[in-house]
Amino acid sequence: MKVLIRFTLLLAGILSAAQAFASYSCSVASNVWGSGYQLDVTVTNDGPASIDGWTVQLDFGEPANVTSSWNVVESGGDTVTPSFSNCCGWNGSLAPGQSATFGFQGTHDGSFSMPSCSGNGGPGGGSSSSSSSSSSGSSSSSSSSGGGTNTILVRAIGTTGTESITLAVGGTPVQTWTLTTAMMDYSATTDLGGEVTVEFTNDNDDADVQVDYIQVNGDIRQAEDQSENTGAWDGSCGGGSFSEWLHCNGLINFGPVSGSGSSSSSSSSSSSSGGTLPGFHVGNITTGGQVRSDFIQYWDQITPENEGKWGSVEGTRDVYNWGPLDAVYDYAQQNNIPFKAHTLVWGSQAPGWIGGLSPAEQRAEIEEWIRDFCTRYPDTAMIDVVNEATPGHAPAQYAQSAFGNDWIIESFQLARQYCPNATLILNDYNVLSWDTQAFIQMATPAVNAGVVDAIGVQAHGLEGFSVAELESNLNQVAALGLPIYVSEYDVAETNDQLQLQIMQAQFPLFYNHSSVAGITLWGYVVNRTWVTGSGLIQENGTPRPAMTWLMNYLGR
Repeated sequence: MKVLIRFTLLLAGILSAAQAFASYSCSVASNVWGSGYQLDVTVTNDGPASIDGWTVQLDFGEPANVTSSWNVVESGGDTVTPSFSNCCGWNGSLAPGQSATFGFQGTHDGSFSMPSCSGNGGPGGGSSSSSSSSSSGSSSSSSSSGGGTNTILVRAIGTTGTESITLAVGGTPVQTWTLTTAMMDYSATTDLGGEVTVEFTNDNDDADVQVDYIQVNGDIRQAEDQSENTGAWDGSCGGGSFSEWLHCNGLINFGPVSGSGSSSSSSSSSSSSGGTLPGFHVGNITTGGQVRSDFIQYWDQITPENEGKWGSVEGTRDVYNWGPLDAVYDYAQQNNIPFKAHTLVWGSQAPGWIGGLSPAEQRAEIEEWIRDFCTRYPDTAMIDVVNEATPGHAPAQYAQSAFGNDWIIESFQLARQYCPNATLILNDYNVLSWDTQAFIQMATPAVNAGVVDAIGVQAHGLEGFSVAELESNLNQVAALGLPIYVSEYDVAETNDQLQLQIMQAQFPLFYNHSSVAGITLWGYVVNRTWVTGSGLIQENGTPRPAMTWLMNYLGR
């Protein structure tokens, strides 16, 4: 359970007096420990215009003794009234209705009182209320504009130097945003009708922008006519289509929309080349090849661990052992949660016999495996199509032998052919730690080919990395322009309090990042996980402190 305070703030410097007030919530997790505490703060723009920066001031009544913080710039942490400002563009620029969350930890003298909240230069205090709801960091889109309006979402990314992007309907500007260097969803509502256009301006010829798509009342819209739109770009800097990087000033036409449209609410969004992304989830894997009876109590997405790997299913050529995988798939179907396949093409845990075949035979067997998998499990929501392909990791040599240097693209094309509705993921490890650039270099050709729907970032071994380091690397991956799944997260720490502190610092970063579409933890039962110390509950169901905190944070 979280206790919530509602209060009103004045945003500094960028809004008119009529627009300056917005509603915010401040939440305190219930697991304040003996001499420490952790506070999560959600900043929500409830005003009519976008904001570009915010500051929150908290009044503790005694020194706050802040020891660490994440997703925020903290000032005066040892004072009674510390201040917190957005750390960066991605959580400072908020369209109406958008939120950003930051957190921090501190120490106390044995008793802890929840602080009152105010904005610098704004009114103090504010009304308060309590609720068991948790703040939402879902990257899935959700809008309910009411009153018969069109809800329009623009997915776009800019680079250094890009100034703004403007949405217009029927020639009337509806909303202008400052682009960030991470792929973001910008949303607006309007009752206007007419041609929907997206126009961008920037301050130098080296700046780039990419508009991936727009979504009108839940329906994906690509550019109405790319050939005509190409001619709309400023000729001095070249041109391109809506899905490429574009230079200088430009205008994209997305076709007409009627006025007074229907309001909509959607828990999913569409991927760039495949099916619809499942709603934001925090899931887990099987335990020793089985689904525990308590699984659905904690998790809303499931991934088979070893039982879904090719070597486990087809250890003998043309002899399939589908039984363990059937049980996981059936469980997902019965409980209406997304089923994720792990994995189709991987250099490890592949059948031993595949390496000794001729390239032609390897091609035929890879296609047969993907075809048979997709035929048997047609409602698979997500697939780790290619796993650990970064050089030096575990690229599938047999696939390279079969398809040549474009083996990653070829593998994804087969997955799209036979699993047309699944979200296709390129998954790898050390992406958020040491190998960020190596992964990006490996992934870019397949991403540019348009065959990859999402990026999977395994998240083992991050215990020693700061939140700032993880955020920087996550933002670099987000610049590829695709949704991200944190695919194998765990905190390997046998000390309960250390595991708790690391989870409290890292999880909100993933949960609230605009590009993260879901999180899958890699095991949850003590002594039954791949990495020692990463379990979250005892075999008898008793939770460790990190699990208690996580369930409270998720409102489960």
